[in-house]
Amino acid sequence: MAMSWTKLPFAARNREEFSRGLIEWLGHVFYDRLPELGYEVREEQIYTSFQMARALVSGTALFAEAGTGTGKTFAYLLPAVAYARFTGRPVVVASGSAVLQSQLTNPDGDILTLSRVLGLNVDARLAFDSEEYLCKVKVKRYSPEKRTKGWKALSNWAGETTTGARSEVPTVPDELWAEVAWDPSLPCDTCKQRGTCHLIAARRHYRAAADLIVTDHHRFAEDLLTRAERLDLGQMPLLPAYAAVVLDEGHHVPDVWQRAQGHKLSAPKLKATLEQILSRYANPALRGALAAARAKGRAHLADVLIAAVRRESEAFLTAVSASAGPEEGKRHVVREGAALAAAARLVSALEAMQDDLVMEESMQEGTGAEITLRAYQARLDSILAALSLFQSDESVAWLEGDDLWVVPRKPLPLVAPERLSATTPVLFSSATLEADYMARTLQLPRHETSRAGVPFNLAEQVLVYEAGSEAELSEVAAVLRAMQGRTLVLLKSLAEVRRYKQALAKLRLPWRVLYEGDAARAALLKSFREDLSSVLVGASFWEGVDVPGQALSCVLIPRLPFPLHDPLISEQRAQATARGEDPFLTVDLPEMLLKLKQGTGRLIRTTADRGVLALLDRSHLDQPWAELAQAVLPEGAERTTDIARVAGFAAARKL
Repeated sequence: MAMSWTKLPFAARNREEFSRGLIEWLGHVFYDRLPELGYEVREEQIYTSFQMARALVSGTALFAEAGTGTGKTFAYLLPAVAYARFTGRPVVVASGSAVLQSQLTNPDGDILTLSRVLGLNVDARLAFDSEEYLCKVKVKRYSPEKRTKGWKALSNWAGETTTGARSEVPTVPDELWAEVAWDPSLPCDTCKQRGTCHLIAARRHYRAAADLIVTDHHRFAEDLLTRAERLDLGQMPLLPAYAAVVLDEGHHVPDVWQRAQGHKLSAPKLKATLEQILSRYANPALRGALAAARAKGRAHLADVLIAAVRRESEAFLTAVSASAGPEEGKRHVVREGAALAAAARLVSALEAMQDDLVMEESMQEGTGAEITLRAYQARLDSILAALSLFQSDESVAWLEGDDLWVVPRKPLPLVAPERLSATTPVLFSSATLEADYMARTLQLPRHETSRAGVPFNLAEQVLVYEAGSEAELSEVAAVLRAMQGRTLVLLKSLAEVRRYKQALAKLRLPWRVLYEGDAARAALLKSFREDLSSVLVGASFWEGVDVPGQALSCVLIPRLPFPLHDPLISEQRAQATARGEDPFLTVDLPEMLLKLKQGTGRLIRTTADRGVLALLDRSHLDQPWAELAQAVLPEGAERTTDIARVAGFAAARKL
């Protein structure tokens, strides 16, 4: 694509002029134009944007850590748009959540706001996950006897929609959407609906983006992992050629990257898929055709297949559950004896079914059934690939709810000739980054680091309370009383949440106490915001919680959040030990510091906020790494071990 010089907001005939012009333009926008429009001058935001601009020009990876309230999206959007226009290729902006994608692309979002107030006419387009689009063929083939609640409304929408995007029908249940959504097993290359396919139209739309393609981390990872194979097959990659990548909420990238290279087997989905395939064998006409096609005197293979697959799939799921550890969250699966034997038997049964489907496909050549049979084979291929990795010593397996995850022990490097060029700029943006740890995990050949604080006066806005007692629950109760509720309590596990629920119930606290697990996360946060004296206790609220004002006047952390029984963390520990490194310093400490930063960042969200950060765990103070943990706490903020001072601070500041 030709370079789009005329679309730049400044003149530049070469890279040197672009570099100089970009810094000058950013300074003008942040110091002059935006303040004229009512925006604050934030030095942390401007510094971060300058660092991102330099990384784009030099073609390097940058870990840009900037505190809450810095305005990170403006900081990366402006240089990203300019760089896209300089190179003539779009920049990919991948986030970790749909919330941030909406914040970027909504009519009142950051991209359109910048485009409007600066007259940039930014061309930004969303690239949703493929499974977020309706498949016209699946809608037509949806079996009437399975039509459940919500089907009529979904069917009517399917006949009217021009995009087929699930975002238009957000209330459709996951189970129903799966029946009509695009999935990887569909034989799209031979589909008669290809010319009017919603997914193909969506890809065609976002491929034409001139400035920005907004997507998520998983989509970006999927593109990298399939790019070379798709090109070899003469197919278009999932994302077009791009000039640079911005990974917002970048602290999630290592986990997403490793998961993207593995497989997820959902127990309900596995059963549903196999039952759908097995149901074909119950068709009398098909059974007769198959029987006639097989050698005379041979036992009816369909009956054998049905019995074997049902038996072995149930046995496998039972064995996996029995082999999983007792911990909550990610339950490590020990692959020995029964689990491996069950996997081997299920593989044999599925391979026999695969052979039979190939035979049936040859009998159905040229018919509509041929497409369905290929789809079934693709689904079996996916299941067999997951089982193959499960049987390998070079993988890690765990149960997460009903999902069995199997991922490689050593994920591929992010940068490689067939994936991401070493000269493609990659900007990691987050309020919490452990740059060296993440760079090592992703095997980045080189990287730079940028750190900026928050645009708040934390020395004035925060009081740090460090408990002097080892009686944890007594200290917690004392803090809650001093704060008159209004506290977010961050724990390490749901088991701890349940323990706190029992213990605090005995104290008969006068405020409403909300516990994770008692309602949906969104509902709990809504209640916490609205009931200004309430207390919220949870294990998954370390990030993604934005509650400005009085409702969240205190963040209480009873214990430092060192990682618990996480299979991926355990594997990283083992690899660190094998390299002769201290696994605590190499893995555990960086993970803890990252989470501690996330948790403390929940407290101050605006310049008007005031609050108490209560860290009750003092066990680290005599450790050689104590300064690293202390550095996470607000610099210059008053510190106390006197609970009366906490009550006085809360009363004086009218928290």
